[in-house]
Amino acid sequence: SRGLGDVYKRQVFTGDVVAQQGDMTLYAEKLIIYLQENQDEVDRLEAMGAVRFVQLGRVATAEKAIFYQKDEVLVLTGNAVVIEGKNKISGDEMTLFMKEDRILIKGSEKTRVKAVVVPEEKKEKP
Repeated sequence: SRGLGDVYKRQVFTGDVVAQQGDMTLYAEKLIIYLQENQDEVDRLEAMGAVRFVQLGRVATAEKAIFYQKDEVLVLTGNAVVIEGKNKISGDEMTLFMKEDRILIKGSEKTRVKAVVVPEEKKEKP
């Protein structure tokens, strides 16, 4: 029989951790994988230390990140930076809603939100 401690199963990885899923790759010094209650499906990933998240043309870095698997939401905290092409956004905390391709950015009194957005060149039709 299982004890109460097994309700939230978790796996801890340390060192140069690389987690890959679909078109998404997560790099960190420490990664904790939380499995859903009584299931073997991933509930969320918590990454700490030199976090780097790469998906297609987007790169996000932070001190800590939590990825909620079911909702495809990535929360970056601590010097959060997202770079996509020539565009760069930084803030204290950032939430990326993958399904909606939307980013919510929070700054603090110390860290102001900064954004450099370069408009895409319109291609002339022949």
